[in-house]
Amino acid sequence: MKFGKILASLCVCFSLISVQNIAQAADSMPNTPQKINQRLSPVMVEFEGIDSIGSRLATRLKELYNSSNLFLLEGRDVPKFRVLISSAPEFETRPQIGSAYSIVWLFSLSDATLRHYLSMEVGVVSGDDVNDLAAKIVEKTDTIAMKYAYLFPDKK
Repeated sequence: MKFGKILASLCVCFSLISVQNIAQAADSMPNTPQKINQRLSPVMVEFEGIDSIGSRLATRLKELYNSSNLFLLEGRDVPKFRVLISSAPEFETRPQIGSAYSIVWLFSLSDATLRHYLSMEVGVVSGDDVNDLAAKIVEKTDTIAMKYAYLFPDKK
């Protein structure tokens, strides 16, 4: 019986000490959230097409990249991933039904050098599926960015 009480009081003491240490650690940490730049991948979206669904897809992609903590929309001449989107109406007489699209991911060290092919995707998208497809493309871009991160020159 005494052993149980001693054990219970030791457990209470250790839990109070650990709670106090956690509170002290929380107080000592500054409350200034900052953007993490370790995985901030520069990306540029280039669109070529004549249909409104493809145009909406390109615009939605730019919005998602711009609002993401993983990407930086970059127009300057710096090393970056380029996402090339080409689209055309699936049926020319009924362009509102859907669009055929192709997406190619490239790496560009600068505007004056050749671009390196990384991946591609083709498909058909309807106006209702633009947001879902854009999210899927952003996810694939993140996967590509992690896989080919070594292509970027080291910053010193």
